[in-house]
Amino acid sequence: MNYKGYFLELISGFFEKNYDRKYIAEKISNDIDIDEIKGDRTCLLINCEWALRHINETDFYTTEAELKYLLSCLKGERNFSEQERDRIIKERHKKL
Repeated sequence: MNYKGYFLELISGFFEKNYDRKYIAEKISNDIDIDEIKGDRTCLLINCEWALRHINETDFYTTEAELKYLLSCLKGERNFSEQERDRIIKERHKKL
């Protein structure tokens, strides 16, 4: 599977209002087994998979800010950094 293309499609579709959170969570669950993507926690694709798998869960709700960051990394506009992702998530949660 072309994970990068797959994640680009889902995240772009979310922002284009083609897919809702429930659809994305169900699609990921059906299409990708847990631990199917190899790598460590600093891997962009693993972070995309985790964010999309938990996009609709109350306790692990993925923010739009995090999705925008992941999308920009997938598009090659930014280099993925776990520290930057964490900063974006914390900044967004402070506003809530």
